[in-house]
Amino acid sequence: MAKRLLEKAGLIHLPPAQPASALAVAPAPGKAPGLVADAAGAGDADASRAKTAPGSMLQFMTAQSAAVREAESLRERLAGFDGALPVRRLDPQLVRASGWANRHEDSYRDADFLALKADIAAAGGNVQPIKVRPRPAAGGVGLSNPPGGQAAAAEAAGVLYEIVFGHRRHRACLELGLPVSAMVEDLAEQQMFVQMERENRARKDLSAWEQGMMYARALDQGLYPSNRQLASAIGRDLGDIGKALSLARLPLAVVQAFASPLDLQYRWAKPLGDAQQRDPEGLVRRGRALKTQLDKRSPKQIFEALVASAPASSRSAALSDIPVRVAGKAVALVGTDAQGHTQVRFAKALKTEQRLALALALEQFLAGQGRAGQAGP
Repeated sequence: MAKRLLEKAGLIHLPPAQPASALAVAPAPGKAPGLVADAAGAGDADASRAKTAPGSMLQFMTAQSAAVREAESLRERLAGFDGALPVRRLDPQLVRASGWANRHEDSYRDADFLALKADIAAAGGNVQPIKVRPRPAAGGVGLSNPPGGQAAAAEAAGVLYEIVFGHRRHRACLELGLPVSAMVEDLAEQQMFVQMERENRARKDLSAWEQGMMYARALDQGLYPSNRQLASAIGRDLGDIGKALSLARLPLAVVQAFASPLDLQYRWAKPLGDAQQRDPEGLVRRGRALKTQLDKRSPKQIFEALVASAPASSRSAALSDIPVRVAGKAVALVGTDAQGHTQVRFAKALKTEQRLALALALEQFLAGQGRAGQAGP
């Protein structure tokens, strides 16, 4: 047995030992010669320990074990970054809103946005990155084919990315002239829509009208075939989807009756929808009248005026404004306001003497109406 072990050990050939002078190395800059000598001595000691075959094998296995442990450690650290997206600092001029952009311009003028902008300015950039995707090829629903035909302008401006979420942070960086920190991920349209909608709810929620406009655009452009599938995709109650859509589908005159569409609230969706079903022309007429009034009303007062029904006596007569014509040209309109009061609106301002003459004519008209009523049949 011992004889066979000696024969096998004899098959192992070690490299010839080098003299100590060959192992000497030049001292590195800043290293004392004594330290070099110590290192050489340590090398001699290692060489002496590796003169036997079992010692060489042990030394090799020790070195291999350390390398394996280091590789495992690096592998574990790398696993912690699995699926993570790198953050890049982009020129905000190269980033544009997508076709699903859902923020109204009023969202960039309120106190919350101004506070966010101040924080970003103080930090020298957005600490929380936004997410963008590479601008899709021609024919996509996103920036390459946005509402309003802005694709050519985007192409000419060298736009490379479109926003998935983080519109307010991007706008703040753009206005401050700071690079915007962004994660870049290539996403399909539905993935982009869902991530945008969910992230908005987790941060500054969209107003009811903004949310409705976003949902309406997704349905109108065929991103989802029904309200139910849209609600399932974004994990939102079907009733909330319906209310938001109801506000988004209101006539423009009704939305413009408010100082900002952001004033519209979810709980007003059903009353306004009922008013539209009951008297669509009257609702539009009241909206136009409220827009032209000079008095400043609260959003709640505007809502109450919109849903108020006109008196029965004037409802049929107030279906449309009645023009007053002179020489075939309309010079004034006789209509009804939101409260059912009769109004006369002239095409141009009247001078003082004209207003006095008009008042006298109205007095005579009303007096004549009173005498006609007293006369009876």
